[in-house]
Amino acid sequence: MHEFTIEIVSDTAARVTGTGDELVAPAGKTIQDSIYEYSQKRAVDAGAPVEVAVHRSGRCTQVTVSPDGTATRSAPTGPIPSTDHDGELDNAAPVAQEPVSITMDALGHTGHPAPDQAEKESGRHPTPVRRQAVSILAAPGINPGAAEPAHTGMRGRLNAALGLRLTPKRQSAEMRLRAAAATITGRVPDFATVTVANIKGGVGKTPIAVGVAQTLATHRGGASVVCADLAESAGSLADRVPVPPADGQHVFGLLAADQAATGHLRPSVLGRHLTRQPSGEDVLVGHHDTAAQRAGLGRKDAAALASILAHHREILVADTGNNPLAGSWQWAVSQADALVVPVPLRRDAATTAHRMLLDLSTSHSGRLDRTVVIITDGPGDSPMVESDTVDAFIALGVQVLRMPYEPLFAGGERIVPSRLRRTTTDSLTVIAATVVDLITSTG
Repeated sequence: MHEFTIEIVSDTAARVTGTGDELVAPAGKTIQDSIYEYSQKRAVDAGAPVEVAVHRSGRCTQVTVSPDGTATRSAPTGPIPSTDHDGELDNAAPVAQEPVSITMDALGHTGHPAPDQAEKESGRHPTPVRRQAVSILAAPGINPGAAEPAHTGMRGRLNAALGLRLTPKRQSAEMRLRAAAATITGRVPDFATVTVANIKGGVGKTPIAVGVAQTLATHRGGASVVCADLAESAGSLADRVPVPPADGQHVFGLLAADQAATGHLRPSVLGRHLTRQPSGEDVLVGHHDTAAQRAGLGRKDAAALASILAHHREILVADTGNNPLAGSWQWAVSQADALVVPVPLRRDAATTAHRMLLDLSTSHSGRLDRTVVIITDGPGDSPMVESDTVDAFIALGVQVLRMPYEPLFAGGERIVPSRLRRTTTDSLTVIAATVVDLITSTG
């Protein structure tokens, strides 16, 4: 594939590294428009897609542009290796998982704006306008952590050994993870729901829910996140968190306390039913007493629970069960600001998740726009399934990320953050950043 690098030097100018080509945005266009037109011309001339790395303010966006104008970019799906300019592999960086390409809409797509008042009164259709071209090439103006010394990789070792303050390279794993961490700490709506769902049992929903909640709380601060068991009947959340709940700390106890309260539940009363974890997140588990659960956790129960938490927390991470007919499952999926679907590399798990998303695409409009699929590694998985699996989810238009094998997840043990592999922690950071992106893009 033909590759080249473009450096944006101002709002109206850019240069193509190694060619001497200078791009200048004409009146009425942005520099991103010019980059797109240049990239597509290069693709047409080559008769094949070209890969362009766009640098701006210390940030880099990797985009592939096809001759037909379609653009794709690679999502960082986990630890990303860095390579020095002299070609030396930065051996201290974590081993990378292969990135998965995510297909974007063809650039320059024609859309329809909302009609103005005159158009509404006349009944005329709004005039089509051209969408901002190559919006995915526009790098943010803020470069989080760019001035901080490197802590990993060759530069991190030199800093530690020689007392230097070398900063990470732009495309290093450390810089990408810093950018992901900055995304996690960004603003979210007043209250957001992150739903972890796959109606196939044993696919790792609870470990992913726990890991995402831990990562969000680590970066956003304590008392900002609640991970709740919204299964129709209690799941394994209580057995996977570092600090198990005490007797009486469960969903039904909190709902009963809220019904007995006058007005909003006081923070002190709420705290009696939540279990604080080492990373700062709170956990609310289900109740294993079948008689106490009566008909199970219903839709109204889940809605009431969210209403309680919305007065005290920012994000609810909902761990769901396997019954798509359960009221709590339907609420969690319908209200999800971000839907996270864990999929092990097993054909049965992938097929079930794919069918679930097909159903959601017809029953819940726009739900797939808020969805990310997490391909996970585990015992008994079949790597040969991966290509077909990824292609199938990409065809649905959902994002796909990859989670490396984690012994704590696979072994059914309590998920203590300090015992997680470095590759797991890094991957969870990328996943949590993607979740926040989904939340803010729909909030």
